[in-house]
Amino acid sequence: MAEATPTSNERDARGNWRPAAAIQPLPIFAWPPKPARTVKWLFGFPGYLWPMNAFWLGVSVLTWLFLTPELAAMATLEAWWVGLILLRNLGFVLLLFGGLHLYLYILKGQGDRLKFRARPLAAGQKRFRFNNQTRENVFYALVYGVPIATAYEVATYWLFANGYLGFFGAEAGGAWFWVWFALLAFAAPFIHAFHFYFGHRLLHWAPLYRTVHHLHHRNIQVGPWSGLSMHPVEHAIYFSTVVVQWLLALHPVNALYQIHLALFNPALGHSGFEKVLVSKTFGVDSGSYFHQLHHQYFECNYGGSLAPLDQWFGTFHNGTAEADAAMRQRQRDRHRAA
Repeated sequence: MAEATPTSNERDARGNWRPAAAIQPLPIFAWPPKPARTVKWLFGFPGYLWPMNAFWLGVSVLTWLFLTPELAAMATLEAWWVGLILLRNLGFVLLLFGGLHLYLYILKGQGDRLKFRARPLAAGQKRFRFNNQTRENVFYALVYGVPIATAYEVATYWLFANGYLGFFGAEAGGAWFWVWFALLAFAAPFIHAFHFYFGHRLLHWAPLYRTVHHLHHRNIQVGPWSGLSMHPVEHAIYFSTVVVQWLLALHPVNALYQIHLALFNPALGHSGFEKVLVSKTFGVDSGSYFHQLHHQYFECNYGGSLAPLDQWFGTFHNGTAEADAAMRQRQRDRHRAA
């Protein structure tokens, strides 16, 4: 949890809200380097490690220890353990995504405080399956998203159990092994952000956008379930971030953590709120305004907020009214040119 920054809830003429401060590039990528700010961001609270990335790593470790069959038992693909992992993942997603939706949009636990857009989630609109945005989002998340994430997890365990992965002395468990484990765990959120940028840019290639990614972009007003509302081809691309760990990891927990970041982060990242408040002074920082702007304008902020690639490739939107005006002008100019 992070301290909830005191902020006005003043809204524009349409009832929408934005954070008062512009989105700032992370100090770790600043030039010239800013070592003091970087160390504070990496290890401070709130910061890179604490609380959320450390929390999800803890979830991954506990999941491996208590909710995953023995690795040796997974050397052969069998329905009992594949089904167990699928049911476990369904439970996680229902608890997290469903819990956030219940708190924010049904119980309205924090009203509209720190909520970006005033409009409710869409209902009675034919562009959504079942004529309802939330029902469509739940359908794609549970029917395609969780099974595809589970398929990557199942493949990971089978590959480790049969010696195709983690073959650089994983059994030894020496000091160097755990140093490498810690380094990969530390890097996993960056891996997720960089992979997300390149996969997302691919999905905005016109043929893939028209046939695949447009489904996710039906969600202009987002809610927690919107995060995993994707075409199954997009799910396959999105969760392929674990392949990086297949190439590098010596222990399955590194790969499981990479999958969990991809599986769990979209709930907060698409919450539609800047923070999920648990009291008047404390809340979980979703950091979702960066991605909210992508859903609003389509052509900016393609990556995760941990990747500097939008700044490097000229697609960064810092969330200010001036950046809004510049984005709208670019879109008008392109439309006229077409």
